[in-house]
Amino acid sequence: MDSSPSNDTHQAGWRGAVRFWEARRLWYNAVLFAIVMLWLVFTWPHFRPALNWLDFGRMCVLAVLANVCYCGAYVAEFFMQGAVPLTYWRRTRHAIWILGMVIAVVFSNYWIADEIYPDIAQGASAVAATMNSIGGGSNMNFPAPLAVVGFLAACGGVFVAIAATVIFWFARKPKFVRGAGIATGIGAVIYFGLLVAFSETSHDRALGLGQEKYFCEIDCHLAYAVVDVKSHTSGVWKDYVITIRTRFDEKTISSKRAKDVPLMPSPREARIIDRLGHSYEPVSTVGNSLMTPLRSGEAYTTELEFRVPNDATGLRLLINTIPGWADRLVIGDENSWLHKKTYFAL
Repeated sequence: MDSSPSNDTHQAGWRGAVRFWEARRLWYNAVLFAIVMLWLVFTWPHFRPALNWLDFGRMCVLAVLANVCYCGAYVAEFFMQGAVPLTYWRRTRHAIWILGMVIAVVFSNYWIADEIYPDIAQGASAVAATMNSIGGGSNMNFPAPLAVVGFLAACGGVFVAIAATVIFWFARKPKFVRGAGIATGIGAVIYFGLLVAFSETSHDRALGLGQEKYFCEIDCHLAYAVVDVKSHTSGVWKDYVITIRTRFDEKTISSKRAKDVPLMPSPREARIIDRLGHSYEPVSTVGNSLMTPLRSGEAYTTELEFRVPNDATGLRLLINTIPGWADRLVIGDENSWLHKKTYFAL
């Protein structure tokens, strides 16, 4: 029956592809929703702390990302239409859908069991709890593991698009070359839309003395706080001596990470910024470098001396990861385009 002309015509082209994949998107979402509900029901009341608007918003973001991942079926469809005979399209589509569904089920269960479940077991996220209790901040406003996965997926998508363009160009199939370009453009619009959206929803804030700014290291967090500020005037300059505490929060460590393994912090920089946006680097450092490795639960202090003009106002200290090109493109990262910063008030 699959090889009949009428059935082949029904499957042909992108209309047939959209008809096939979008009809099964409903089943895809229904299966993933059922998995979440089964975890919720059979582990109740374990997930009670996650029933709040913040976590509901995060789950909505995950649902959107799951559907973005589902659109990867059209990438497979693109290659299928260029390489598989028409008579085998229906079977190939079913095989791809089943394989993708299995991967989605495995990944969603792994994510809940390995990431969400342990955090809820500790009474939701320790980072969120600490920030709520002392009014701290973070260098991310999007879950770091998802941000990294999204960035790697985007890089992989670009590579696949370039490879497809080259292959179909030499195969003299201009229609598929145009398709690769369109798919790349759509993917770029989605990714940069999310990047800009999370940057625009961020806001500048200034933490007070003792309040901590958390930096995600994927499977753990480092917390930085200004614990002392001294200043004195010297001519036209004003010297600031700022004491920074760096702490490896043992409550935020992943269950997969050994607690006795030292963590090398990502490259950090500290600078004072005034109201006009002028930046001032430290002129001297006393104590531990901000690059000193820590073990779980350890902490150390660093004294940084800055020299700032007397007439500079609105001074704030910024501690951030030294930005590389990749940081500019990670969704929700403080160093990404247009993203606001978390400072320390002086």
